[in-house]
Amino acid sequence: MVLIATSCFRFPEITTPVLGAPPLLNQEGSYLEAARCYSDVRASEDRNRLLACGTRASRLVPVTPKTNLRHDRSTVSYADHPNSHGLSFALNRGPLLRPRVSHCRWLLFLLLWLVPCTTEAAQPIHYLVDLSAPETHRVQVTVKIPEASAGTEIQLPAWNCLYQIRDFVKSVEDLKGECDGQTAELDREDLNTWRGPNRSCSDLAFHYSVNANTDGPFDSMLDSGHSFLNLAMILFYLPRERKRPVRVKFQLPAGWKLATFVEGESHEFQATDYDALVDSPVEAGHFEEFSYTQDFTPAGTSAAEMKHATIRLIIDADRADYSSDRILNSIQRITAEETNLMQDLPFNRYTFILHFPREGGSTGGMEHRDGTAIAIPASAIRENKGYLESVVAHEFFHAWNVKRIRPQSLEPVDYINGNDTRDLWLCEGVTSTYAQLALLRADLIDRDTFYARVAGAMQVLQNHNARRFQSVEMAGREAWLEKYSDYSRSDRSISYYNKGELLGYLLDLGIRHASDNQAGLDDVMRRLNQDFARRGRFYTLADLSSMIAQLAPTFDAKQFLQDYVRGTQELDYSTYLEYAGLHLATHVAELPVQGFSASRNSGGLLQVDSVETGSDAQRAGLQPGDVLMMADGDMLHGGSNPTLPLWRPGQAVEFQIAREGQTRVLKFRIGVNQQITMQIEEDPQAGPSQVQVREGWLKGITNSSPGKR
Repeated sequence: MVLIATSCFRFPEITTPVLGAPPLLNQEGSYLEAARCYSDVRASEDRNRLLACGTRASRLVPVTPKTNLRHDRSTVSYADHPNSHGLSFALNRGPLLRPRVSHCRWLLFLLLWLVPCTTEAAQPIHYLVDLSAPETHRVQVTVKIPEASAGTEIQLPAWNCLYQIRDFVKSVEDLKGECDGQTAELDREDLNTWRGPNRSCSDLAFHYSVNANTDGPFDSMLDSGHSFLNLAMILFYLPRERKRPVRVKFQLPAGWKLATFVEGESHEFQATDYDALVDSPVEAGHFEEFSYTQDFTPAGTSAAEMKHATIRLIIDADRADYSSDRILNSIQRITAEETNLMQDLPFNRYTFILHFPREGGSTGGMEHRDGTAIAIPASAIRENKGYLESVVAHEFFHAWNVKRIRPQSLEPVDYINGNDTRDLWLCEGVTSTYAQLALLRADLIDRDTFYARVAGAMQVLQNHNARRFQSVEMAGREAWLEKYSDYSRSDRSISYYNKGELLGYLLDLGIRHASDNQAGLDDVMRRLNQDFARRGRFYTLADLSSMIAQLAPTFDAKQFLQDYVRGTQELDYSTYLEYAGLHLATHVAELPVQGFSASRNSGGLLQVDSVETGSDAQRAGLQPGDVLMMADGDMLHGGSNPTLPLWRPGQAVEFQIAREGQTRVLKFRIGVNQQITMQIEEDPQAGPSQVQVREGWLKGITNSSPGKR
């Protein structure tokens, strides 16, 4: 049961029997015990923990929500009972306590005032983050928890940003605890969790350091040049009180300044809870800052109702590597286009943290609710290849898609085990769809470039044999395997970014065709924002299907999702492109595939790293670890850059290999890979309805709103 109270009022703590209560309420192990349990966790909004209190009176126990999260094995023999809030409960099949109605009313009454009032009373958790010794790469942290209950637990996430279990605890050093100024013993409950003293503390404190020495938008770095912090790698949270308000103060080296996404003053910031805080990375150092005002007037309103937001650019880079004027011009056009597309300006301030490293560090972009962190090599910025614009367009659209328009499968965030990521084709892939459409509509790329990029995305998918057995939904669920280099082989997996982007294009064209260009995917995204994001709701695939059916009743959204999202049916590019009067030209070339990969080992010789499943090389018996000595009678020389001969498709080859001190000869044929290249062309004979769909798709207009752009 989930109780939602609309008002909050105070009652004395229940530590003695309640006068006038039904007799059962005062019996040990009954409702009074449950009431005390609720009182103990009053600062928590953890539904599972609150609901567990009810087992003492109603025999109801929570079952883990239906995701890929680990579950309590004690519930496996129970029957599921889903409720309207998306949680599941199990009814104990043992003896069921059946109180009189009056007893239930008393319990309901107690819960209504105990649960909602308590979060309001909770004092903030305070973090002190000391960056004053950057040469050590050590971030010194103090966590202070006022009015801590006995056995308070702290936990560090195992993942954040990347869909990878990265065990952030590996970088934590010298964790110590204090209770009211006295040293307190800490019990380590598991890899990521510690338990404080078994007594309440007016002031419970934890002190520790974190080694921060990895640069990039997904990690944490502290060095003499700057600091970038992914706070989920730095700060512990209270798993039983994750919704408690938080404050954080930073101590900086002399002359440094600091920027983050949450509000605050003089290096001290506050957030509604831990989740909001760690969704706000930190940049500190000698960065440059630029800003502009993003204006937006909702459709159908007057200029007096114009909304405004400040867009900030925090740039850590060598000033010789970039043009601030060019970057500002590009980003302003992107933010204006996407704001207009979504008909929404959901923030007062949005921050771009931009790194342009000359060497080292990971590159890419990481979205956050009110900003993004992006790292791009300085060489790409100097050469103006347009990579920055593509990443910015992708990350800024995330301000809606995934940060506000969220699938149910990603909620609530499980920092230890990870979440069910089956919807990443929509969260990430369709975001890539809109990145390219926004660049086109903002005149940052032309039509030919857009067509070439769409065709290029098609080529990528068609050159991945794994598309035949791995659905895009399954690719999303297996995102947690991407940290393994072997997983990215074209015969093992596809990219949910890549196929999701293509599905976005096809969905848009299909909806426009079925509705005579009265609606498009733009309308779907705006509806998701209006009906779910703004109302604090999370969508499911069924919600998406229903929404499309309302906009384009003759488009079979259910079948589309079944075939292309859950299934592995080949995408029918030609049919969908034809809706827009576009022609797809395809060319197939045969390329050699050796069936294995090899690299230089410590002795300078070529050693097999991996062998492709089903290849001739595998059937011949080639194994990882084999050392390649000769090929077709010629010695394979090692050295600093060893290479293999160039073979023809289907060519017979003979290898002499060394394995476990023995020499063997293996014979097999080089495989054949059909390399597909594609080109999209406009059909000069396209009819009026096709041209209408094409122009609507490329310009973001429909027949129902022709004057929008």
